[in-house]
Formats: sequence, structure tokens, C-alpha cells
Amino acid sequence: MLRWKIPAAIALAAALAASPALAQSYDGDWAGALEAGGQKLRLELHVKTTGKETTAVLDSPDQNSTIPATAVKTEGGQLSVLFLSIGGELTGKLSSDGSQIVGQWSQGATMPLTLTKKAAK
Repeated sequence: MLRWKIPAAIALAAALAASPALAQSYDGDWAGALEAGGQKLRLELHVKTTGKETTAVLDSPDQNSTIPATAVKTEGGQLSVLFLSIGGELTGKLSSDGSQIVGQWSQGATMPLTLTKKAAK
């Protein structure tokens, strides 16, 4: 598992400011399920870019929790969302048609995760 320190999160925010156009392609609401230990955990990722800042929030309806991202980075076509409060990281790439983020969730162990873009409200 990749461990980031707080200064690294600040550096990520600075790096993101240099690439707002790429971040835009990840904007929106995404849903998927993480299969861990025989259980299926529904997840919803909400990504929003305003100006040069991208933020993200992860909802876990099955755990009745909302976790704000510590840092969001897009670099080389890869999305990385860091959740320091729970020691988790979501990484992935946008599918060629823009309908999915295909990647993994890391939190002690690494598990595959695919999120599908939800229709706009």
C-alpha cells in the first residue's frame, strides 16, 4: 500500500492545478461495488472541478458514511484519489468511451474496482 504524508497531499493539489482540463473528464457521479471478504460494498464517488481545484467525496451507502478526499490528482490519464482519514486510495483510468473508471481500491489490501458514470441529474 502506498502511504502518503500530508506534504505529499499538498504537492498533489499543486500538480492538479496544472492540469484542470484532464480533471474535467472525471467530473460527475460514479457508482460501483467493492468485493471484499465475500461481501459486496456499494460505493459512490463524486468528483467536481471548480476553476483549478478538483474535489472528491466517497459515499459508502452500506456503511452509512461519507468520506471527503484529502487530495485528487490526475496525471498521465490516471486518476488518484487519496483518503487519509481512512488510509485508502482509489486509482484508475477512464475507459475509452468515458463511461467507467477502471482501477483499484487500496486500503491494507488492493482490490479491483470499476465505477460506472451515473446519468446526470
